[in-house]
Amino acid sequence: MDKALTVTALNNYVKSILEEDFNLSDIAVEGEISNFVNHYKSGHYYFALKDDKALIKTVMFSAYNKKLEFLPENGMKVIIQGKVSLYERDGTYQLYATDMFPSGIGLKHLALEKLKEKLNNEGLFDAKHKKILPPYPFTVGVATSATGAALHDIISVTNRRFPCAKLIVAPCGVQGDNAKSSIIKAINSLDSHPDVEVIIIARGGGSKEDMWIFNDEDIARCAFACKKPTVSAVGHEIDWTILDFICDKRVATPTAAAEVVFPDIHSLQYQIGMLEKNIYSSTMEKISSGKSNLEIIKNSKGFNNVKAVCQKNQDKLANYHRFITQSVKNNIEKNIQQLNFLSDKIDNNNPLHNLKKGYSLVFKNDIPVTIDKKINKNDKIVVRTYNQQLNCVVESTKTIKQKGIS
Repeated sequence: MDKALTVTALNNYVKSILEEDFNLSDIAVEGEISNFVNHYKSGHYYFALKDDKALIKTVMFSAYNKKLEFLPENGMKVIIQGKVSLYERDGTYQLYATDMFPSGIGLKHLALEKLKEKLNNEGLFDAKHKKILPPYPFTVGVATSATGAALHDIISVTNRRFPCAKLIVAPCGVQGDNAKSSIIKAINSLDSHPDVEVIIIARGGGSKEDMWIFNDEDIARCAFACKKPTVSAVGHEIDWTILDFICDKRVATPTAAAEVVFPDIHSLQYQIGMLEKNIYSSTMEKISSGKSNLEIIKNSKGFNNVKAVCQKNQDKLANYHRFITQSVKNNIEKNIQQLNFLSDKIDNNNPLHNLKKGYSLVFKNDIPVTIDKKINKNDKIVVRTYNQQLNCVVESTKTIKQKGIS
């Protein structure tokens, strides 16, 4: 037989087995409270949780029970969230509670708190993700029941505050079995609409059970993924849902949603009127001040001196103008005369000028025949007169000796 264990070693070993069991590390247990003790020094709760066949000792330390919104008492049916471990001193296993809910709504609230914690840890509630609502939206999408009071309230407020705006309604169920897919479809439809600038998700209040659909994780993630700013208006002031934490803006009612989204046109008109008055008043004040300054300048000695200088310079400018004008005119006439002279010279040196007098030009192989070029019998030549071209063949040639020409 191996060496005997101490009681402490055994209890520590059993405790480690219990705490390493994943199934016992985070559980929910329903039962009735008995033997409840609120320790007056530590503030810890000690009690047993039982049903009709068994019980388990339970402890809830003060760090956790301070968060409870009710005081537990004997006979109360509750759901405990926590873990199972072993109290080494007594050698008894017990339940260590981290949260407690009254039975009935406890399971749903437990699931809600776990989902809220999960989404918060993922950062879905962070302020850095919140988008700013546009100040003057002209097209707003509304995901709500087509027949509910919520839509009527939003339309009424819109017509009163900002009648130039357009509402695009994506009808959806707001409770019941098909509400989840219907709400997700409506949100996605509005988010993909090119004209929609902000999305209101609304219902007209109701009980916690009526609004429970807006605690759905898929609906929350759909709203978080929206590119357009979102406004949650699914209950009254005291009621909060997961969607309220997700959306960029949360308001208590559909009426409040429309009041937050749309500016008051009457207030805008008043502001515009005040701006117009201020601009007019400021402009007239500047004009009046400018006129006064202008009169002061006109009557000043310095301005009169400037006028005299300007007049003197105007006279000089007129003289310069007359001089330049005459100079340019003379240059033009001189250039015209020179142009005519060159034109006559070019015309006199033009070979065609001699052809007009009856002379002709002779070409052989497209080359002019000059005094140093010889033409032979049977050569083909071209004779060019002023107005004709003669294609000829030489029958005979004769050399002529010129007299008096060197």
